[in-house]
This record gives sequence, C-alpha cells and structure tokens, in this order.
Amino acid sequence: MALDTLQARGRTLALYERYGALLTDHQREVVDLYLRSDWSLAEIAAHQGTSRAAVHDIVRRSTHALQEYEAKLGLLSESARRRRALLAMERELNGL
Repeated sequence: MALDTLQARGRTLALYERYGALLTDHQREVVDLYLRSDWSLAEIAAHQGTSRAAVHDIVRRSTHALQEYEAKLGLLSESARRRRALLAMERELNGL
C-alpha cells in the first residue's frame, strides 16, 4: 500500500490502531514513528541505526500484515458497517 495520499495514510493508521498489537515490538515502534509521529524514513533509520531501505522494508511488510489482518478478521469494515447502520437508524428515527 502506497502511503503517499492522506486517505491511504488515514486507513493505514486506522488499521494500525486496530491491529497494531499484533505486530512485533520493533514493527510497532517503526510504524508508530512513521504514522503517528510523522518521521521520515531517514529519521527513523538514523534513530534505529539502520538503513533507510531497511526501515522502508519494515514499514512495507508491517502495512501488508495490517491489511492481511483486516482481510481475515474484518474488524475495521465491521465497525464501518455498524456506524452506517446506526446513522441510517438515526435518520429513520428523526423522520418519525
């Protein structure tokens, strides 16, 4: 998943908030710095004492894992479905 759009970053952040506990401590630290703290790959690499390419690989693999968790568990999509149902019920009740 390319994280170059605000929408893609927002979805990935939502996936991270839902499934982040399933990542390793190292993956969680890197993804947290990248998504929540908005650090660049180079900044994370310097902080971790590794290469930018290694950080990019961790971010890529971690976001892929988050997508896989959502594909299998569907917690985010179920939450969105429930939110839509509640809004529909609210509109219906307001129409009474």
